[in-house]
Amino acid sequence: MGSSITVGRHFGPYEIRDVLGKGASSTVYVGRRSDGVDVAVKVLSVFAMGNADFRRAVPREFDALEQLDHPGVIRVHKMGTIADILFIEMEWIDGPTLDGTLEPSKPAPLDRAVAVVRALCDAVGHCHERGVVHRDLKPSNVLLRNGTDPVLFDFGLAQNAADPDAEPGRLYATPMTASPEQIRAEGMVDGRADIYALGVTLFRLISGKLPFYGERMDLLRMHAEEPPPDPTSVNRNLPESLAQIALRAMSKDPDDRYPSATAMADALGALDPAELEPRKGRWRRR
Repeated sequence: MGSSITVGRHFGPYEIRDVLGKGASSTVYVGRRSDGVDVAVKVLSVFAMGNADFRRAVPREFDALEQLDHPGVIRVHKMGTIADILFIEMEWIDGPTLDGTLEPSKPAPLDRAVAVVRALCDAVGHCHERGVVHRDLKPSNVLLRNGTDPVLFDFGLAQNAADPDAEPGRLYATPMTASPEQIRAEGMVDGRADIYALGVTLFRLISGKLPFYGERMDLLRMHAEEPPPDPTSVNRNLPESLAQIALRAMSKDPDDRYPSATAMADALGALDPAELEPRKGRWRRR
């Protein structure tokens, strides 16, 4: 069944019009419903259907998203099975991922970077209020509605306080943005794990680089143990006040980070707009 889901053919009531993305366990398609509305359809692979953990993850993701109602979080419509294959129907956002708009080794304009991360903080704060921790926040899991407004998606690793799943020793994170407490894998985390990932995302946007690079195990060790570099060492024209926000969000000890996504948004909102304006030489690297 998985191999027969192709563009131009039908998957149940959906006319498959495009492939949006493919992961290890699922593929997301643009599907046109019989009422003419285009939606995103996340379909579990045949391989993943044979894995109990993957099968459990689909209703967990749906249940987490169903609790959320925020313009910065993707909306789900329904979950079901077609030919014994699990799927989730959700809104289709016709826009690129944040990651897809970034130029290699180049920062985003500072005012734009701050606006995007502030909006993400607002969306993440809503998730936390509803007991949901994303646990996999990164630029490739952010869509830009109309090319501008960030929308958080892919809640496949989300932690739902209403249905805890944390197992000691199991990593629920991506090495690129994993917080130290996620890497320690001692059980449930709280919203400060997402704040760490917001700090990594902000670091990438304002400096043009990630704080750490390496193979999987090297990345995990660095996120767990090594202090991140100062973003001003990468972008020498970066305002110190903005660099410090990224560094505080990435503190190794969760108690040293912002206590909430709202607090991080407030810190970004308190920046002097004049410091964020492009200036000659702003984006030159050493």
